[in-house]
Amino acid sequence: MPDSDEPGHDGYFAFRDRLLGPLRTTILSAEQLCQAGRLIYGDPRGLSLYGVCAPDMAAGGITLLGRTAIECSVDAYTASVADALAGLRTAEAPAGPQPTEPVIVDLFCGSGNFGHHLGVRFSHPVHAAELDPAVYRTARNNLDRVGSPVSLHLVDYRDLLGKLPARSTHDIYIVEPPWGPAFTAHGLDLTRTSPPVPDILRDIRRSRDGLPCHIVIKTNDHIARDSLHRTFTDATHLHTHTPAPSLPYGANMRFHLYRLGDG
Repeated sequence: MPDSDEPGHDGYFAFRDRLLGPLRTTILSAEQLCQAGRLIYGDPRGLSLYGVCAPDMAAGGITLLGRTAIECSVDAYTASVADALAGLRTAEAPAGPQPTEPVIVDLFCGSGNFGHHLGVRFSHPVHAAELDPAVYRTARNNLDRVGSPVSLHLVDYRDLLGKLPARSTHDIYIVEPPWGPAFTAHGLDLTRTSPPVPDILRDIRRSRDGLPCHIVIKTNDHIARDSLHRTFTDATHLHTHTPAPSLPYGANMRFHLYRLGDG
């Protein structure tokens, strides 16, 4: 029997607890995928990845784990961020020959949808790292089925950084580490993600030997201890994409673009 939707937002929180608990590494049924779309986005079609919405995923062979249904960045969000990055690149491009093709890196792949949309938008290959074997298998299946430009590796993000020397100041790094203990009653603390975001930025800087780049990071709408500002205090904020809220405060997503390394 399918799970029943509870009134108000209670249904979302109860279902979220199941997706991150007993269903965490379970491939969701078609009915569960549609329920996730209804409870999170208000419509089954709101849960859409790689251009495939929840009602069509089973027919297309797209599979999502419970944790991925909660942790993923859906098409409507990632496409908007990709457009913002494209606009920034156009505005920053010097006159004359176009800059070197950028390297695009998704350091914590998850569903791979973020990297997929950037790769499609820029017509460039994307390099992605995922350390969880179960998440890797489902993402690999999905990306292969849609013919994605994402090249997915079952490695630690630091190993992938070590293999990708900087190409240009337009290189892009997607930073979406697991929140885990960072998701607190006081908000999202970016110094407590797994690994902490400040450590990730330090590793990116080290791999680039001082050459600036763009960073994309996802947060919720409740930040603890001003940790976003403190983490990016030496970076330049370029843009924040704020989707219309559909859930209570603290459960809605925001996407931030920064330029790292100009200082």
